[in-house]
Amino acid sequence: GLFLAGRALRPIERLTQTARAIHPGDLGRRVGYVGPMDEIGRLAATLDDMLARLEAGFVRERRFAADAAHELRTPLAALKGRIGVTLSRPRLPADYVAALMEMEAQVDKLGRLSDDLLLMARLSADGQRPAWEPIVLADFLPVVLDVARPLADAKEIELTLDAPTGLLVHSHLDWLTRLLLNLLDNAIKYTPAGGRVALSARQTAGAVEIAVGGSGPGAAPRPLPHLFERFYRADHDRARASGGAGLGLALAQEIARLHDGRLSVSSELGRGSTFIVCLPDVHS
Repeated sequence: GLFLAGRALRPIERLTQTARAIHPGDLGRRVGYVGPMDEIGRLAATLDDMLARLEAGFVRERRFAADAAHELRTPLAALKGRIGVTLSRPRLPADYVAALMEMEAQVDKLGRLSDDLLLMARLSADGQRPAWEPIVLADFLPVVLDVARPLADAKEIELTLDAPTGLLVHSHLDWLTRLLLNLLDNAIKYTPAGGRVALSARQTAGAVEIAVGGSGPGAAPRPLPHLFERFYRADHDRARASGGAGLGLALAQEIARLHDGRLSVSSELGRGSTFIVCLPDVHS
């Protein structure tokens, strides 16, 4: 009896030893159970799946921290360098004004990045979902479009709206505004001067779709799966003066997820991109 019990419990002992040997710096280890998929086999497979998810989560968080540090360091280095150059010798009052205006732009960039980081942390935390309220899109979307209009006017971009009456969604007003402004800002940023950005909404089966499309250059299929990653920017966009920190689309996707909805994109080189937010409607 002791022999049979020891033989039956030996795989569990190996599972225990493997679990004890795993620490945060070595999440790549796996149980690697070889044997029949009985209760013990299923338990070992479940542990391996859990370890894989934990490892992926730790990798994402380490990369996020590194990317955040890099994005914060860039404007700080620019500020430090500009201050050093300005103080290196006496200058005319107009030179000091120009330097202060340049530094103010860097401070504004730091402020926007800090706000985005705080919102991302708040959205990712548990228990942060506020009470939803019904929002009439025919009244709400024109207001959002007016907020984005100064950015479009600066590039002579035409803004169009197609939102039929009667469309309702359950949402948080500030979060839905942030989601759509991020999409509009992205569309305006990558639409050439004189182009067009369209905002539209329509009813589908059990959901409401809000689309933001621009007549920009579009994107190749290869980077599309990465567009919603935090701090992701295509290589050719990193040197653009208009390039952001790469958090806008990630925030938009997180807000859509908290609405039990989804955010998707379709794009074609030379024909622009369209981002579609699919949200449950009030009656679904």
